[in-house]
This record gives sequence, structure tokens and C-alpha cells, in this order.
Amino acid sequence: MIRINLIPHRAQFRQKQIFEYLSVFVASVLLVVAMIVVVDMWSTQDLTSLQEEQASLRTRNAVLSNKIGELRNLASLREEVEGKLQIVDELQAGRFRSLNTLDAIAKAIPQNIWITTLADKSGAMAASGFGESSKAVANFMRALQLSEMFKDVNLAVDQSAIVGGVEVRKFELSFRRLTLAERSEVGAK
Repeated sequence: MIRINLIPHRAQFRQKQIFEYLSVFVASVLLVVAMIVVVDMWSTQDLTSLQEEQASLRTRNAVLSNKIGELRNLASLREEVEGKLQIVDELQAGRFRSLNTLDAIAKAIPQNIWITTLADKSGAMAASGFGESSKAVANFMRALQLSEMFKDVNLAVDQSAIVGGVEVRKFELSFRRLTLAERSEVGAK
């Protein structure tokens, strides 16, 4: 019988198999390393992109913060200017207050009333003088009350007096001058 020695062939087959396994293993390791390198490069590029975007956003945030600061400054300046304009408007409105007050009193005075003193203390007014009769004083009070400029007309004193040999009625009144806001409110009704 013929004997065939297969040991060298098996040894070669095993060496070939080992070489194939090692080749597959090395190829797998190289493939994994290549994938790791690609993922690393991709994540590094993504990280760089995100860092650039973050730097851009920080710059934009700084610019917007400056603009917000300017807007807040403008708002405070606007409030300041509005306050000053309101003061100017009040001063402008009060500019002719005394003239208008005296004009309204002059229009309310009947012919038989003489004013001797007139005082204005921040809208609280007081008038004293002489009248021909109590009826004339009452007419003066009614005219003041009907005026759009005055309110709360009260008679403090109404007594008899002799002036130049003639008997007259001495009176003292107190009343309140309406503010512009109160006058516009009364006018609206």
C-alpha cells in the first residue's frame, strides 16, 4: 500500500490558515483604527466648527450687549427729557395763571363790590373788601362759584362797617383756585 505523508501538507495548510487569520485580524484592526481616525477627524472638525460658532456668538453677544446698554441709556435719557418737558409744560401753563385768575375775579365782581385785599397761597385764595349790601356780597360769591376757575367759596366775615360816612358791608371770603387738571375735568363734564 502506498503511504502518503500528509503532515507537511497539513503544516502548510495550518500556516496558510494562520496567515489568513492574521491577515483578517490585521485588516480588522486596521479597519477599526481607520474608522476611529475618521470619527476623530469628523468630531474634531465638528468641535472646531462649534468653537468658531461659539466665538462668533460671543462676539455678537458683546455687540448686542453694547446695543442693549445704549438702549437702556436712551430710555433713561428719554425719561429725563420727558420729565423736563413736563416741567416746561407746567411752567408754560402757569405762566398766565395769575393773569387768568385776576381776569376771572374781575369778571365775577359786581359793580357794588370793592376788593381791598386779595391773597393767593398756592391756590388757596382769600379776598376781603366792602359791598353795598349783603345781597351784593352773595352775588359776588355766587359769581365766583359759577366761574370755571374757582371752587369752595366760603364767607368768613360779613359785618356792617362805615366807610366815608356810608354804611357798607365788610366781607372776607376764602376760596380755592382750580388746577389745570381740575378745570379740564370740570370742562369735560
